[in-house]
Amino acid sequence: MKKSWIVARHEFLVTIRRVWFVISTFIFPLLFLGIGAAVLLLTKQTVEQAQAKITQRPLGIVDGWGGLESDPKGFSILRFPGNEEALQALREKSIDTFIVLEKDYLETGIVEVKTSHKPSIMTADKSRTPPGLHSWMIANILSGVDEGRIARAKKPIHLRQIFLEKDGSVSSRNLEEALRRSIMGYAFFFLLFMSIFTASGYLLQGMADEKENRVMEVVLSSITPDQLMLGKLVGLGAAGLLQLAIWVSMGVVGILFFAVQVVLDPATFFYCFLFFLLGYVLFGSLMLGFGALGTNFRESQQMASLWGFIGSAPMFVQIVLVEDPHGTVARVFSYIPFTSPVTMMLRYTIDPKGMPWYEIPAVVGVLLLSIFLALRISAKLYRVGLLLYGKRPSVREIMKWMFSPAQ
Repeated sequence: MKKSWIVARHEFLVTIRRVWFVISTFIFPLLFLGIGAAVLLLTKQTVEQAQAKITQRPLGIVDGWGGLESDPKGFSILRFPGNEEALQALREKSIDTFIVLEKDYLETGIVEVKTSHKPSIMTADKSRTPPGLHSWMIANILSGVDEGRIARAKKPIHLRQIFLEKDGSVSSRNLEEALRRSIMGYAFFFLLFMSIFTASGYLLQGMADEKENRVMEVVLSSITPDQLMLGKLVGLGAAGLLQLAIWVSMGVVGILFFAVQVVLDPATFFYCFLFFLLGYVLFGSLMLGFGALGTNFRESQQMASLWGFIGSAPMFVQIVLVEDPHGTVARVFSYIPFTSPVTMMLRYTIDPKGMPWYEIPAVVGVLLLSIFLALRISAKLYRVGLLLYGKRPSVREIMKWMFSPAQ
C-alpha cells in the first residue's frame, strides 16, 4: 500500500505540473467563455438590427376588407389600392413589407405578409411586421365596442399555473426555477463527462509513455502491477478531481453565476463528487487495462476508445433526459453502469424530489459491483499488457486473458 501511495503522489504532482493540464484547466474554459459571450452578443445585435429595420420603414397595407379605417399608434403605414401598387413601392424601397387582407378576411382570418426581408436561422421565429399590428387589428375588428372589452380581447387570458407534487401538495418550484435547474443539470452533465474522460486520458497517456520508453520494466522490478495500477488510479483521479473543482468554481463565478438564485442542497454537490469518483474508477480502470494492450500511445487510444464511445451515449439522448428525468429512458440509462454516473447527476440536479428514495442506493450498488468486476478484468489485462511489446493481441487472446483464473 505504501508503494501505491508513492506512485499516486508522483502521478498527481507530475500531472498537475504539465503545461496542457494548466491550459485545459484554466485557459480553455476562459477561452470558451469569451467566445460564447461574443457569439451571444453578436447574435443579439444581429436580431435587434433585423427587427429595427422592420419598424424604420412604413408598413404597406392593401385593405380589400375595408375595415382598417383608423391609423395605428407606434408605427406608420402606407395604403395601396392593390397588390401591383404595393409591389412597385417595395421595388422602389419605400416599403420593405406589406400586408394583404381579402374581402372575406372576417370569415378566413388570413392576412398575407409579403416582405423583402429574407429568412434566417436567427430571425426565423420573428415577425416581419411591427409589434403593434396585432393590437391595431383587434381594435379595428372591435370598432364601436367598449374600451374595456377591447383591452380584455387583446389579452383574454392570464394563465397562473400551479404545480403539484405527487401527493397533491403545492410544489415550491416554478418555471423559472425549473429552467435554472435544467441549465445547471446540463452544466454538471458536461463537467462530469469531461472530467471523467480527461482524467482517464491522462491515465492512459502516462501509462503508454512509460511503456514506449521501456520505463515500465524498471518500475516493475520494485512494485507489483496491481500496486502500480492502484497508485495510478488514485493519483490521476485526484488530479481529475482537482480539475473538476476548478471548473465548477469557474462555472459558478462565470457562466452559472445566475444559478445561485436556485437553492441547491448540499446533497447535490455530494452526489456530484460521488458519481465522479465511481465513474472515474470504472472508466479509468477499463481504459487502463485495455490501453495497456497497445504497443504505443496511438494503439492504446484505439484499444480504449470503445469505453469512451459507450460512455458518451447519454450525450445522444440528453434532451430526453432533461425533458423527462424520471422517465423510462432516464431510468434505463441510470442502471447501465457506463451511463449511470452522468445520467444520475443530471436527474438529481433537475428534480431531486421526483427520484425514488431507493434509486440512488440501487444505482450506487450496481456501480460498485461493476467497478469490482472491471478492476478484476483490468488487472489481468494490465499484468499481461505492461510487458507486451511489438504485437497487438487478437480478440481471442484478450478474451482468454480476461476470463483466465486470477493468479
